[in-house]
Amino acid sequence: MPRVPKVANETASWNPIPDPEGHYSTGTADFDRLIGGGFKRGSFALFEMSDTVGPEDIDLLFFPTLINFLYQSRGVLAVLPSVDSPHNFRSRMVRFVTRRRFDSRVRIVDYIGEDEGPAYVVSLKNMRPDPLRRSPINPKELRKDIAKMEAAEKAVQGQRKRSFLEFHAIEVLDTLVGGEKARKMYFSGVKRARAVHNLVIGLLAPGVECAAAVRSMADTKFALRREEMGLIIQGLRPSFPSYVVTADLVAGPPHVAFVPSPS
Repeated sequence: MPRVPKVANETASWNPIPDPEGHYSTGTADFDRLIGGGFKRGSFALFEMSDTVGPEDIDLLFFPTLINFLYQSRGVLAVLPSVDSPHNFRSRMVRFVTRRRFDSRVRIVDYIGEDEGPAYVVSLKNMRPDPLRRSPINPKELRKDIAKMEAAEKAVQGQRKRSFLEFHAIEVLDTLVGGEKARKMYFSGVKRARAVHNLVIGLLAPGVECAAAVRSMADTKFALRREEMGLIIQGLRPSFPSYVVTADLVAGPPHVAFVPSPS
């Protein structure tokens, strides 16, 4: 496995974009402009992805938002797409943020147990339904998982109990608990996030059973697809035409720019 580059020179190039009144910056000036100043506080932003969108596209578009949160001492609580893992996600992120910042303010919920051990991983295997389980879930173990989740939220809030970013691949809960239960969980989760002014970003892959329900909950909606020219984003609510998301050649990674799509 290649060594992760040291971050000292790379992190110095990131200058956080201040959050406008009542909003959270996307970390990309072009994106902020298109949606009226950034994501509204306490809102749910839904990104509908075609099956052409890959992990590198997700990194390209969302790393500026994640990093901008972290550089303003806000935390991130994430459920990653099934093709990703906590370890690999951290390896990519620490190119742009220090390990200390990541480990203290990012928590990744893992229902499978593939990366148990690190403090940034919240292993919730006992909360995962298992159709092959022959005995009921041990209440003691379940309480331990609930305590882990509570500790994770405290970590991302920090001592000042600041609002944070909830970054969810919706396919995961939909697959593990089924569409109906996932719908109820997202309904209560989005309601709670609105009350405490968190930002929820949902990644909606094709074939998700609870898709119609989460669409109805979204405050803003965007469509993502990959074409020959690159990653394409289109605004559905608010509406804006297609743009190509591309690396900012002046500012350098992880900064991106939105270029009007010729198609």
